[in-house]
Amino acid sequence: MKIKICKKSELSEGKAVSKKILARRVAVFLLNGEYYAIEGDCKHQKAPLDSGKVDGNVVECSWHGWRYDIPSGECLTEKWARLKTYPVEEEDDWLVVDLSG
Repeated sequence: MKIKICKKSELSEGKAVSKKILARRVAVFLLNGEYYAIEGDCKHQKAPLDSGKVDGNVVECSWHGWRYDIPSGECLTEKWARLKTYPVEEEDDWLVVDLSG
């Protein structure tokens, strides 16, 4: 299932946009000109990661400081807490995330 998340113009470097799709939130980040999509809620207490601080390729949860590598989804705080990652495609002015995987 492919979902349009946002227009490319809505996203700026080092920032995220998220969208709730059915029961899950997906966050899309722009890092060094590349788009990345990950699960949008922290594994600790479901805080929205789009409000977290981005430092390089890492987002830090704004609630309790859990840190995630955005490209891989790896949690740097607790190894068991890896986030799912999703492919991002550009279609015209839109960013489209493939959730079928």
